[in-house]
Amino acid sequence: MEAPALVLHLGAWSVGKGALQHKLSRALMRSIKEGAIAPGIRLPSERTLAQALTVSRTTVVAAYDALREAGWLESRPGSRTRVAASSAVVQAARGSAHAAALASSPLLGMLSQREESGIIDFALGAPHTLPGLSADLLTLPPDDYAALLRDRLYYPLGLPLLRQAIAAEITAEGLPSTAGQILVTNGAQQAISLCAALCLQRGDTALIEDPSYFGALDVFRATGARLAPLPLGRHGVVPAVLRERCIASAARLIYLTAACQNPTGIVMPSAARREIARTVAALNVPLIDDRTLAGLVLDGPDLPPLAAFAPAAGIFTVGSISKLIWPGLRVGWVRAPEPSIERLARLKSASDLGSPLLTQAVAARLLTSVSEARRLRRAQLLPRRDRLAALLRRLLPSWSFQLPAGGLFLWVELPAGDSREFAQLALRHGVAVIPGPAMSATESSTRRLRIPFFWEAETLVEGVRRLAAAWREYQPAESSVRTVLV
Repeated sequence: MEAPALVLHLGAWSVGKGALQHKLSRALMRSIKEGAIAPGIRLPSERTLAQALTVSRTTVVAAYDALREAGWLESRPGSRTRVAASSAVVQAARGSAHAAALASSPLLGMLSQREESGIIDFALGAPHTLPGLSADLLTLPPDDYAALLRDRLYYPLGLPLLRQAIAAEITAEGLPSTAGQILVTNGAQQAISLCAALCLQRGDTALIEDPSYFGALDVFRATGARLAPLPLGRHGVVPAVLRERCIASAARLIYLTAACQNPTGIVMPSAARREIARTVAALNVPLIDDRTLAGLVLDGPDLPPLAAFAPAAGIFTVGSISKLIWPGLRVGWVRAPEPSIERLARLKSASDLGSPLLTQAVAARLLTSVSEARRLRRAQLLPRRDRLAALLRRLLPSWSFQLPAGGLFLWVELPAGDSREFAQLALRHGVAVIPGPAMSATESSTRRLRIPFFWEAETLVEGVRRLAAAWREYQPAESSVRTVLV
């Protein structure tokens, strides 16, 4: 196993009290127990892992020694350290092969992180609940609540009232839709997963933007699909490149975020949307248009979904209100032709029977105020985006980025070094960040970081100060970087 992959398995291993060597040995043992590191796997050398973790070689040596004594690792003369193949270790890891396919993802660790750890969380892209909306929208009138309590149905396609509200909202965005074309899901993540399960078999090729949302990467890896990258230009995926790679790879599914691309914040122009929609219609290749962040356009007009330019094409329009209003409200949806919606509903009902009715009813009320929610969120995010940009220019002037047209993040480029190594050091300075390779199907973008700007001013200031302190300590060999103190 290469050091960068192992580092991702370990997650936020250095957080908390205690000596680094003890925290490292516990993290390695946990990864073995969870099946992320299988029995018999060769681990990186002490020197290589120390460099990747930005710790001393002595720390890694001590952690490896402790695990050898406990029977978790073994070494043979002239060979690297391996995970032991003893019966106890094999038993601990048994049944975890499927989870191991997702072991390079940071998603579970980020979702599990607790705010009281003292770490500034620049990793998880979940903004706080939108302030300013009427509190009545987040509750149900007594009569509506009582009616739900009397309802004994599961509604596997979703609560009819919510399906109608979603269809009306998508129609208002420029894509005429009916309730029969809507499937309600437990967040956009489940929607992407269902579409992937419908379209992909093990070994099929999925075309995905590079960089891209790591939750989507997880979904496609879990299906056993082969991931083929679509590079991003200044305005997103280039239609001619998409067509060429789709034909060359015999792709069975395409995944795009045309509105507020995650992590770059790019908003694809209308002409490119039209050309891509017509291309996939002509090639008869299904496409997921992930519009989870579409309500967060900061510069320029809101543009219609890709399917608006090719209504008969096999385009799955995925949406959610979690980023716009409240991440805790796990309500998402898929809009697609009715035959596809029926097949997706069969897959969904096999896994959860139906989504919770109470949260669906609340979501239906919230959808009546989407325009106001977009106005409020834009008024909140726009100055915060500009504030983070100003802080980085002041405290980390050697870092570069393009100001995004929307979304929640700046996609920052370091002048030197490896963002995976720097993320380890930043964590010990009290700030968690996502290194670029975690958002790449090819594990490229090694000098990139994703930094959110949705935090309040005090957190942004302190977070960038900590990043600047970590950067001064990191000092990659090929860099001659000076930062400014405040």
